[in-house]
Amino acid sequence: MSAADRPAITVAIPTMNGSRHLAETLSGILRQDGVSFDLLISDDRSEDDTLALARTLAGDRARLVVNSERLGLAGNWNQCVALSGTPLVAIVHQDDVLLPGHLARHVAAFEAAGDVGLVASASGVIDDAGATVPESVVGRGGLGAADRVFAPGEALPLLAEGNPLRCSAVSIRAAAHADVGGFDPALRYVVDWDFWARVASRWSLAWRADETVSVRWHLGSETHRFKTGTADLEETEQVLVGLLERLGGTESVGPVAKTAFGRLARAYLNRAYDALKGGNGRFARDCLGRALRTSPGVVRAIVGDPRLAVQMAAVWAAPGLSGRWFGRPS
Repeated sequence: MSAADRPAITVAIPTMNGSRHLAETLSGILRQDGVSFDLLISDDRSEDDTLALARTLAGDRARLVVNSERLGLAGNWNQCVALSGTPLVAIVHQDDVLLPGHLARHVAAFEAAGDVGLVASASGVIDDAGATVPESVVGRGGLGAADRVFAPGEALPLLAEGNPLRCSAVSIRAAAHADVGGFDPALRYVVDWDFWARVASRWSLAWRADETVSVRWHLGSETHRFKTGTADLEETEQVLVGLLERLGGTESVGPVAKTAFGRLARAYLNRAYDALKGGNGRFARDCLGRALRTSPGVVRAIVGDPRLAVQMAAVWAAPGLSGRWFGRPS
């Protein structure tokens, strides 16, 4: 195989019981043109017909690897990079859809500058049936309305505002993945965000403002499962602390920290409200306490809403009774 014919990028799908939308995901990948690519499916021991469907739909276009044991989210993403034979890797979720030209646009961005560790595109959001989800329901995130390249560290203030990138809309330079130690298996909810931040602190990040991926949003998504706990918010705080440490030498760290922890405090407050409405006053009190410790400024949001102020005062003073007073009838 000549150098010109070698694949420029590996498209890796980390699957686990993903048969429902896999046909659409594979179709979007196989329609990509303008660039040569390898297709890899790294299956984390699916128990549905994911493997049979992949073999039927992709045939010899795909290299199918089944993990010897369950690796979990970050582990399987790292496996995708480890199994790739190209310097560039696009990890595409099993229910997302690449639009025409996505891969070619990303490869061109990498080729334009050797110090780019990540290339990210804007993305749309679709529901289980493929219909567009309004931005009022799910924000689009992103890094601006125009294409640009962020120097190492330059994108960190934007990343501190929350995770603005969608995994399937990001391609990775394998060398950057190795440089930062890959995705962190200790994390569950913010695996991708943590990785973007670590890479963007050491490598350039190329942003492409055209929408070239449709990301699936549905009630089965991982992000809909943690409203009864705080593990996701605790991981968010962990990532924010790391981001702010990397920004420690810049003038923006103060305002960025205030905004970031203010958002996190509001998230804890929202979790407290949800817990109260669910009749769990003790958990609501725990979340309220975390909100106040994270950012005392959240008090303004509470006192600015008289009904919320009464509810949170009851939660603080009488957590056991407050769940009975304010919980929604089942």
